[in-house]
Amino acid sequence: MPAKQAYIATSHSGDEILKITAEGDLEKRRSVYFTDQSPIFTLNAENISDKSIEGRTRVRIVFDESSSSYERELEVIDCNLDPGENTNVEFELEMLAYQGNAAIGVERLSATESDGVYDTHTYATDRIERIYTFMVYDRDYYKVGYLRPRYAQYIASGLAVLIVLVGILQIIS
Repeated sequence: MPAKQAYIATSHSGDEILKITAEGDLEKRRSVYFTDQSPIFTLNAENISDKSIEGRTRVRIVFDESSSSYERELEVIDCNLDPGENTNVEFELEMLAYQGNAAIGVERLSATESDGVYDTHTYATDRIERIYTFMVYDRDYYKVGYLRPRYAQYIASGLAVLIVLVGILQIIS
């Protein structure tokens, strides 16, 4: 199952001002993504302060198996929000390039207050905050490596119960 958490941006004074979350579009009855998918993630930015916010941040996908720290695909979230207002942005990926662990991450924000408005800017570091992590598999590898062994375990359990029931019936008769 994908793990998710909200990123809360704070001002220099420590006030929580902006909450960013992500939600994925998993296939029915699946808890992983596949390399042949082009998933769409819904990103939500919500002003949780009592002042307006101005600025923007970028959201990226990160693959643990990738040799580059960031992939090229990114989405910009416009954070010009009034108090209590939120905005949704769709982050559509062309493909999932690597099998293994992946994450949607947001660039960390800092905010300064001026004239009752928070002005946000991203930190100068490469560090991102992961808000949605998930597994990516090749469809055939997933069938052979995960589904078939699981089905074999179910069949073995059913046969074990059947053998016990036959033994009990023989003892009783």
